[in-house]
Amino acid sequence: MRVVQVDAIPIAGRGSQGAYGAPYGIIVRVATDSGIVGYGESDSMPSVVKAIIEAPFLHEMMSGLKWVLLDQDPSDIETLWRRMARATLNYSRDGATLEAMAAIDLALWDIKGKALGVPVHELLGGARRRELRCYATHPLGGDLAETRRFAGRMRDAGFSAVKFGWHPLGPDAKGDEAIVRCLRETIGPEIDLLIDGGLAWDVETALERVRRFEPYRLFWLEEPLPAYDFDGYARLAAEAKTPIAAGELSSSAIELRQLVERRCVDVLQVDVSRVGLTQAMKVASLAAAAGIPCVNHSYSYGINLAASLHFAAAIERTSLFEYQATPNEIRDVLVPNTPRPIEGMLSPPMTPGLGVAVDETALARFAV
Repeated sequence: MRVVQVDAIPIAGRGSQGAYGAPYGIIVRVATDSGIVGYGESDSMPSVVKAIIEAPFLHEMMSGLKWVLLDQDPSDIETLWRRMARATLNYSRDGATLEAMAAIDLALWDIKGKALGVPVHELLGGARRRELRCYATHPLGGDLAETRRFAGRMRDAGFSAVKFGWHPLGPDAKGDEAIVRCLRETIGPEIDLLIDGGLAWDVETALERVRRFEPYRLFWLEEPLPAYDFDGYARLAAEAKTPIAAGELSSSAIELRQLVERRCVDVLQVDVSRVGLTQAMKVASLAAAAGIPCVNHSYSYGINLAASLHFAAAIERTSLFEYQATPNEIRDVLVPNTPRPIEGMLSPPMTPGLGVAVDETALARFAV
């Protein structure tokens, strides 16, 4: 079996996606000479990922990714990861390059599972768990009344945990506390409440906020500090009574390893559409050895969600599973068999590969 085609397909919608405008994304499709096709996606800037994949071959350390994949065995995923890393060595070793590699990596795992007739979690060492407790992710409203409506909707949908954050959280201490109090009062005392700080504070402000939020019993406070503030995260995690979560923005296993080794977090967030399954499994093993659970970050579409389910099912330590609960015109149709929670629980796909079927008609409709 050999790779014969690699397509990078940016997609864009027209409807609103809250504060971030219309939905967007990029799908990677890898075809083989045996007829097996694998799909991946990246939560990154679509046009940049496409350029990294399709850039010309200049030499072995200065190449677009597709040229070092063509005519290669797609089942030798570790070797192909190293080939891609070497091909980009002279122009980029981080950021969007790794996110492009991650999308290809997911497609290769999809191909390997389909070729062997097994779900990807079997290739990752087997499922340690058949169900994962979801938390519903939803944006905050523009005011407390709208936030209350959103929270009530998530409560009534049967989720046992919910997460809200970002805008308008951040600039005002009393306003921030009013938002958290509104959420807790709406969902009641039994549902776990998670707050996403949206990189809004420095460490002193975050410590003040976390003390303010203590009466509302947060399950965790997520990404309250800017990326790369390892010293700030280490201090916050050491002093806060509330668990601290971070890592979703990382594409580099090196950065994620820093968060673990410097004891910056109580929960490590990993987005496999930015890191890739190959690297994510290694990071999860390191985190487990340090007693830190890994949880997924899944903002984009059904391919990422399915890959994250295989990841979360197979790793040693996890806690919750992120599920995007907001409507999205692409997410709603691109992968018709996207796993859906039942009473707040999700199960990993049991069909070969990632276990998702991309609707090529919908893909063509949203393709840029």
